[in-house]
Amino acid sequence: MLCRLKTMLLCLLLGSASLVALNANAQINSTEISSTKVNSAPINNAAMQAPKHYTQEQIKTLGFEIAKELRCPASINQNLLDSQAPIANELKAEIFLQLEQGKSKQAIIEFMVARFGEQIHYMPTLNASTSALFIIPIFMVLLAIVWLVAQQMRQSRCANKLQGSPQQRLMTEEKTHE
Repeated sequence: MLCRLKTMLLCLLLGSASLVALNANAQINSTEISSTKVNSAPINNAAMQAPKHYTQEQIKTLGFEIAKELRCPASINQNLLDSQAPIANELKAEIFLQLEQGKSKQAIIEFMVARFGEQIHYMPTLNASTSALFIIPIFMVLLAIVWLVAQQMRQSRCANKLQGSPQQRLMTEEKTHE
């Protein structure tokens, strides 16, 4: 009961009355959550660690950190913390509930990845499928720098040609017309 009250208090801090109602009416224990919401994904050693005991302040800061790192499935370009979509509110409640149960930050993130896939990460991890997201912008910036340097060199050559004597300009014009 005390755990449920703490979770409701944290939900109030998030500013969502629907989370409070969801937590107050929910009669789901941790075994039901893990068996009904998690797809059959492998769980590594971080998820299997013994439960930790967090203080309320640690739960609050960890919950906000995790919510900032995860993308809202319903909102475009928003993390869970910034989104007010119903699914985001449910996921924030799930984060705080799992923190109350003593799960680590890594275990909660792995739970969300198992449930929603890699796209739940707000900032994608660097791997073979996401390498283009990191390489193409760097390539475009380098290409723009090369283009700007080439333009600058071309303008300086034109300026040097115009600074010469009128006879030199006539000779260069005659050479270009031939």
